Amino acid sequence: MSTDTSTGEQIDLQPVLRDAGQDSGPLPNRASTRDTREMVAHVAATRPAAVARVVEALTGPAVHGREVAELLQWVAVLTKEVVDDCDAAGVTVLQDGTPFTSAWTDERTLAVDRDQYDADEGPCLHAAREGVCVRVTVSEAMQAWPEFTQAAVADGVRAFLACPLVVDDQRFGALNLYSHSLDGFSDDDEAIATLISRMATGLVAGQLAQHRSATLISQLEEAISSRAVIEQAKGAVAVVRRISPDDAFGVLRTVSQDTNVKLREVAARTLADFGALPN
Repeated sequence: MSTDTSTGEQIDLQPVLRDAGQDSGPLPNRASTRDTREMVAHVAATRPAAVARVVEALTGPAVHGREVAELLQWVAVLTKEVVDDCDAAGVTVLQDGTPFTSAWTDERTLAVDRDQYDADEGPCLHAAREGVCVRVTVSEAMQAWPEFTQAAVADGVRAFLACPLVVDDQRFGALNLYSHSLDGFSDDDEAIATLISRMATGLVAGQLAQHRSATLISQLEEAISSRAVIEQAKGAVAVVRRISPDDAFGVLRTVSQDTNVKLREVAARTLADFGALPN
């Protein structure tokens, strides 16, 4: 038995793991084999509002001038917002071949990422390293990555969708989506995530054209260190306003956007004032 981290409910893991067996044959992957343009054209017809939201968010003034780390966080939040079956999203970045999580929407997935990195296997790493989209349920993932998948199931994840981030023909990382649903992600979910990942790589490429690689890595490392300040500010806002941590993060993000002040600076000011944020 294990506990679903999203509901606190006790879950019997054995049926989920037994369904997969122990056969480690070819990678089981539900990812579409359709051309990206065909996928996007289809989802634009079936989910026009979601596609319009993605295009607006990733081409509008809000993304101009943002550092790479901020762009990736923006992408993760947008992904969770527009992909129906996505309960959490994050971004894995490969730094000299070593993976680390640069952006996330739910702290609980950080443990899932760590398990994947420790095992050196999993859907996000496969997408990042091979440059292919991976879409699997946990029972399917068990066939390819048994060590990692058992840990992921224990953390409440039931399905994965990972889209590669390829920047200037270099495998930069992956956009990772996590679901608590056993049904997994749909074709439309994959199409929207693919659209987001392609547009995100264009934004990162634009930043790379202006900064050297050393500057990029410095930004990412700085972002990791600043997460502690942001998380503390999120907790302070949640306590003062009596709202959820996700809603508290939304308050900080809105202030950052409305005032054109970097998120980490908003967080630092919030901690100094302990909740003195505009309504």
